[in-house]
Amino acid sequence: MINSIVLQPLRNGEYIQFMTDTLNIVSKNNPEKLKVSAQYEALRAATDNVEKLFKISQASLVTEELEAMDKRRDDAINGINLHIQSLTYSPDVIINKHAKTLLAHLALFGTSIAKDNYQSETTSLRNIANDWKNKPELQAAVKALNLGSWLTELETANNDFNAAYVKRNEELATAPIEKLKELRNTANNLYYKLRTRINSNLDINDGAEPWAATVNLLNQNISTYVLLQTRRTGGTGEEPIAPTII
Repeated sequence: MINSIVLQPLRNGEYIQFMTDTLNIVSKNNPEKLKVSAQYEALRAATDNVEKLFKISQASLVTEELEAMDKRRDDAINGINLHIQSLTYSPDVIINKHAKTLLAHLALFGTSIAKDNYQSETTSLRNIANDWKNKPELQAAVKALNLGSWLTELETANNDFNAAYVKRNEELATAPIEKLKELRNTANNLYYKLRTRINSNLDINDGAEPWAATVNLLNQNISTYVLLQTRRTGGTGEEPIAPTII
């Protein structure tokens, strides 16, 4: 018989991999010969739905774009910071003074703006750009140090990043947690049906092949995930009478 496993504690990535492993084992042993074609196809379709929604929830559609935009604005603020620091060593008294004015202003936002979380960095860079464009003393310093193009790049990079971040959140909103739970619940029920059908055929056919080999492989796979759960929680990994979702 196929061993029990608690499906709820599996994290979404683990859950998808477990279902995929199960499907692969059944596929290699021929669903038709196992007399579980309908159950196999139903679980495969349900697992695909879970995986598609999970990928959206992980923002896979814009992650690379977002990272590239974040690097662009990081480069801008780091470049500005390093340039201003170098100018604080200028022998020109006026240049030196303006550089120290801007450096002191940047210090108000922390020692490493580029390492802040996404939202904090967005806010800091927006405030820096606004101050440098609107406060007379800072305006004068930006002009004296010829930082106009740097300021434009900083503001543009930050605005572009923020637009991409908003897009990411909109995509995340299309993959609500409750919907993912619902899809997992459907897949769980289909997994139990597949498991029951294989167990029944194994019993009816007195442990003959291909059911015996299939059950053995499925149990080996299940033991891997039960061990993972046991190490993580210290639990037994045994299936409860009335499974819940996630």
